[in-house]
Amino acid sequence: MDVLLVAAKRSPYTGESISAPFQGLLSLAAVLRSGTFSETGGLHVSVVDEQLEFLASPGEPERRWLARYQPDVVGVQVCTSSLKNGLGLLREARARFPRALTILGGPGVASNAELPVLDEGVDVVVRGEGEVTFPQLLFAFGTEGIRGFAQIPGIVYLSDDGVPVATRKREPIMDLDTLPFPARDLVDMATYRRISRGRAGNLITSRGCSYACAYCYSKYQWGVGQRRFSVDRTINEIRIMVEEYGIDRIRIEDDDFVEDRVWVTDFCNHLIASKLNLRIEWEAKARPDHMEAGILHLMRRSGCFRLLMGVETLDPTLLVRLSRPLQIPMLERAIDLLHQNDVGMQATVILGIPGETDQAMRHTLSWLEKRLKHQHDITSPCFFVPFYDEIGAAMYRKLPFQTDIHDTDFYTGHFPVVSSSACSREELCALYEDMQADRRGMYERIAHLAQEDEVHRRMGSVW
Repeated sequence: MDVLLVAAKRSPYTGESISAPFQGLLSLAAVLRSGTFSETGGLHVSVVDEQLEFLASPGEPERRWLARYQPDVVGVQVCTSSLKNGLGLLREARARFPRALTILGGPGVASNAELPVLDEGVDVVVRGEGEVTFPQLLFAFGTEGIRGFAQIPGIVYLSDDGVPVATRKREPIMDLDTLPFPARDLVDMATYRRISRGRAGNLITSRGCSYACAYCYSKYQWGVGQRRFSVDRTINEIRIMVEEYGIDRIRIEDDDFVEDRVWVTDFCNHLIASKLNLRIEWEAKARPDHMEAGILHLMRRSGCFRLLMGVETLDPTLLVRLSRPLQIPMLERAIDLLHQNDVGMQATVILGIPGETDQAMRHTLSWLEKRLKHQHDITSPCFFVPFYDEIGAAMYRKLPFQTDIHDTDFYTGHFPVVSSSACSREELCALYEDMQADRRGMYERIAHLAQEDEVHRRMGSVW
């Protein structure tokens, strides 16, 4: 059985063309290939990053790359802003490979999964983690056909009479060490490394977060609470990344890396003892209220050069309503501790939070401009997006807003799609313009986004 796994191309409104390996897809490929959770060992698995195909072949007919494959199964991973592209890809796959099983998954289908399954190109939607579900689907498909799907948790599929059937919820994988290492050998890591400015070394050491900020998608994707890979497993994966793929910068993608300080301490000590800290530098995500001098000093010794930290807004009333227990003195202390330990900060800011005024947003950006002075300090603004229906409903109960754009291609965070009585969409668009590169004098620390021509320059003669 030939299995084709594809990360759907992002919408043209993401504002950047950088591509990085998709860890969820590579983990799924590794599980299928090894037969970890079902009798799928020995399958032929291919992985395609459609964004990379697009960058590599500008001007070529869309999805010409599909001609290279003859799959029995096509699985497509989507986020909200790539959902339309993913559905289009599956429709085309259905036309080219009418007997193939088509499966849709990823964070873009965390809610309303019954809607994509009604699309003419989709046989099954996988909800939540796919490493156990997907192999079971393939085994059932190969032995019983669609009749076997009813007993598989975590999916939505069409019954014989054309009605979507949602099976019971899939429980999360509690022992993450049962997962094999992501199948990085199935993608072109050299090209990722060349174009991604460090993002090729992305790594996941945990899933989930124990907090429940109202605007965040994590609890819908992973559930509330954090599950971690062991320190030994994580160190071994880093060693493979360094020795086999030449990675020298790692971006840890966990929602909250410093939540378990005992684990983090052990991790840092292992990096230092193994001398991997001399071969890599790394960055991760953390909360301002988790900052302590001791842990920051150890993290810096082990190679940490920057922490991504959620600021979101300095409006104290909004922070309370967002279930975000952040106070300005706490944030100032966190910035001071970072700088004292020579660690940079990537400050995330949510613009267009319902109820926030234009003046308040500009105050947050200006406040950060004055305080972020480290060489690795940047500000990463993102417009509020109700990525899932659940997020939109939860936010609306706290802070009413109006959805101005319903096209999910725009749900990237780079454009305003909602407005409120406190700030119009026109004001939000004006703020967006003021953050562009040609207006950089206003906010010099705004994160740079690589455009298509720059990425092609980085590719050089690879293609």
